[in-house]
Amino acid sequence: MKASLFPGTLFSRNLWLIVALIVVGQVINALAYGQFIAKPRLRQSAEATARSLQAVAEGVSLLPEAQRAGFVARFNARASSGPDDRRRERTTLLERGFLAELAAELGLPAEQLAWRREPNGLLAVRLPELQFWLVVPSVQPAHRFARTWIIASAVSGALALLGAWLIQRRINRPLARLVEATRALGQGRRRVVLPTDGPAETAELARAFNDMAETLARDEEERLLMLAGLSHDLRTPLAKIRLASELLRDAGQGDTELLDTLDRSLHGLDGLLTQFLDYARASHPAEQAQPAVDIELRAFLAETLALAPGLPQPVLADGPAVHLRVRREALRRLVLNLVGNAQHHGAPPIEVACGEAGGQAWLEVRDRGPGIPTERVEALKRPFQRGDAARGGAPGSGLGLAIVERIARAEGATLALLPREGGGLVARVSWGG
Repeated sequence: MKASLFPGTLFSRNLWLIVALIVVGQVINALAYGQFIAKPRLRQSAEATARSLQAVAEGVSLLPEAQRAGFVARFNARASSGPDDRRRERTTLLERGFLAELAAELGLPAEQLAWRREPNGLLAVRLPELQFWLVVPSVQPAHRFARTWIIASAVSGALALLGAWLIQRRINRPLARLVEATRALGQGRRRVVLPTDGPAETAELARAFNDMAETLARDEEERLLMLAGLSHDLRTPLAKIRLASELLRDAGQGDTELLDTLDRSLHGLDGLLTQFLDYARASHPAEQAQPAVDIELRAFLAETLALAPGLPQPVLADGPAVHLRVRREALRRLVLNLVGNAQHHGAPPIEVACGEAGGQAWLEVRDRGPGIPTERVEALKRPFQRGDAARGGAPGSGLGLAIVERIARAEGATLALLPREGGGLVARVSWGG
């Protein structure tokens, strides 16, 4: 699978899009602040400071030399009366910008402006025409304003991101419910109902899905009812044909070989009708409404295998007792269909086993037939998919494994068709896996 630089889900894509828009907005906001607020304020401050320094320089030049040092000291003391920061050692970006603007206002190249850090953290400059260091006003208020603006922007950006996440999560929730409902529908559950609350668009989507699920369930029930009805109605003429065959045989009339062929055909048709009825029962609401009971699985399998028709007869493997809560008749049909599939398409010996793994129950029907190719496993779980191309034996109705799959889903179990070590097939039904 190819790695992608872009997120795969709609939720993550929309969230990252909103994040990118917010970040771009903040960057544009910062650029606008620097261009239209910070730079003009810095230039204005540097201009006022340059005028003040030039005035002081002119005043000092007019004083007697003995009074100049005292005048400069008083000026520096007054300039230092503002906030100080003794911990500051390196110049900030704001201070470097201020010094560059100050040099430009003084008509000097930036690298020729002499400056130093005073013990109280303030900056002092020395003009070319003076030998004294003059303390300049602090740019801390502007720095604090910028810091406050950055903090406010970060907080507003975080709140915007939180709001975007909450909005996108609210949008994503009905989509997640729709995905779950769609999976449930695909796994055989019928009449899956989504809540129709929320915004009008998602409510309309939920209503459309509910209508679709109801229509599919109703159509399938009608098909199953027709299938069950036809299967049931066909049994009456089949019974009459079988009775006529037996009467002809008892009366010594008719060709014996022909009557044997007729009996085999009738037996095959009766098996097909039984599978049709089992398939219809597996998804019928009345069948799924049957209550579950507690059983001991090994004893239940021994009882069920005694009813298994056909040859070769399956053997129940030894093992510990396994307790399970299921619908008895549904599980009985599941086991008989797996055994019939092994008898019809597999080869002896046929072994039935059950057990527990990790606190979860399982049962297996094993045979020594040709097995099933991996690429055909999922196809053979669908109705009317015949296995004669994959396994030996006469072709069947293509419903045996489909019946098992439907019953397993209704019982909260999964069906797996696995290759058997040494050759053959293992049909494994596991609960909670």
